[in-house]
Amino acid sequence: MPAQTFIAASAAEAVAQIRAQLGPEAVVLNVRQLPAAGLSRLWQKPHIEVTATVPEPPPAESDQLGDLRREIAALRELVVQPARSVAPSPAREESPPDFSFEPVPDASGWRIGAVLQRLGLLPLHAQRVVERLQLLHGEAPPSPFSDELAFAREVLAQLWNAPALTPAQEARPFHVFVGPPGVGKTTALCKWLTQSVLLEGRPARVWRLDGQTANTAESLSVHGEILGVPVERAWDAATGEDGATGFVDLPGVEVRDAAALESLRQRLALWPHAQVHLTLNAAYDTQLLLAQARAWSSLPVTDLILTHLDEEPRHGKFWNLVLGTKFALRFLGAGQNVPGDFRPANPDALLASTFAGKSTDSRSFAPAGHRWQTTC
Repeated sequence: MPAQTFIAASAAEAVAQIRAQLGPEAVVLNVRQLPAAGLSRLWQKPHIEVTATVPEPPPAESDQLGDLRREIAALRELVVQPARSVAPSPAREESPPDFSFEPVPDASGWRIGAVLQRLGLLPLHAQRVVERLQLLHGEAPPSPFSDELAFAREVLAQLWNAPALTPAQEARPFHVFVGPPGVGKTTALCKWLTQSVLLEGRPARVWRLDGQTANTAESLSVHGEILGVPVERAWDAATGEDGATGFVDLPGVEVRDAAALESLRQRLALWPHAQVHLTLNAAYDTQLLLAQARAWSSLPVTDLILTHLDEEPRHGKFWNLVLGTKFALRFLGAGQNVPGDFRPANPDALLASTFAGKSTDSRSFAPAGHRWQTTC
């Protein structure tokens, strides 16, 4: 369906227009502020322009055998070193793809360990998966590699950590975004804020607070103005009791800066029931991601948000955070545009982008039926 543009005086009015004309399945593609023209800008509040559409229905699911064949073909490209090219005989037709291919087993007899390492898992975590497979299905692997692959996917799904929220955290959502400088946490906050206000119709309030350094994220204040959401520059506990969903943006902190980290720890103590989201750049090297997660583990972090997924083709490496840290993955984000791509993390989505050979597409990790699209 072609995109439609809605002009409204507030986010609430835009939501009402979109739902009335396009229904609850509408997708918000872009939001921008329209300044008042001429002298009217002296007394008229700027309007907002929201572009929205209704997504096409997803294509019918293909049969499992076809999906499995495509997965095997993708794994074959990852595991097998291409043979030295030889010009085919002119009289010989190309043979169909060999879907019966099976990777070479390692010392355990299982083949999936080497495949997982090629997909981005560290040897330690790949071995952990193999050991669990042996515990569940016996020392010897199943004969067809397709079964081994299916068993490995089941094990990875079982090892997934879901965010564990306390009743107090669920009763009144209050989100605090922390992380190293430059990882995109303010952009992640803006994406979540837009999703909450424009699609869910929830009232919200934002605090852009300073830390050991000044919070220079002026874009957050501008985005709050577009959405009609107040962005406070100083914390006032009284304003946090109005029932709105709270979002707190804090300056990035280098974990090697002990003073800044301690200051952040004291600041977080003000919000004992907050959901604290550690935001990391998914394009960073695996060892650096793990080191950053470990360095932040002493703080009351609730879960992880990964950004820049459009810059990282191997989504298999994110399983190292699932298997190697105490944190659960909460959201996966791609691109700098707001609302842009910002989707809940779940094992099925990450398994699909890990194994299906689609990880170069930033939309491939999206859960089926999700209503957000990339504006990049």
